[in-house]
Amino acid sequence: MLVNAAITVFNKFPDRENKKFVYIPHYIQHVWFHTNQKSTVSDKGLCSADQYNIRIPYTECVDWLPANDFMELTDPGEHWSVQNGDFFILGEWMGKNVSGIADLKKGFSGVTGMVLSHSENFFGSSQHIRIEGGS
Repeated sequence: MLVNAAITVFNKFPDRENKKFVYIPHYIQHVWFHTNQKSTVSDKGLCSADQYNIRIPYTECVDWLPANDFMELTDPGEHWSVQNGDFFILGEWMGKNVSGIADLKKGFSGVTGMVLSHSENFFGSSQHIRIEGGS
């Protein structure tokens, strides 16, 4: 699979001690990343937003877990998952956990997005995780 970027995925994870959710970063070094501009016409005029397509090759999924298994962990360690509502950035996040996308945008000025849909395509000759996201 062709790769052209690196991303950091922020997984929603329960902080059971403080009874809230946090987003835990996981850096993925080799992915395919594509941005597409989508426009729609509404009664307020022309609206435009970025649409992101990401493919994570199976070789990068060594520590990946299905969302249900990931949420049951007491400590995620090096494990990660992909769930609708997770965040991602283009590049590597050097900080710690974040409380939400607003917190993320305070410390990062590059491409940020939210996972809108995903699927695990672990069959055939080009096994990967597919993510579609928006800004």
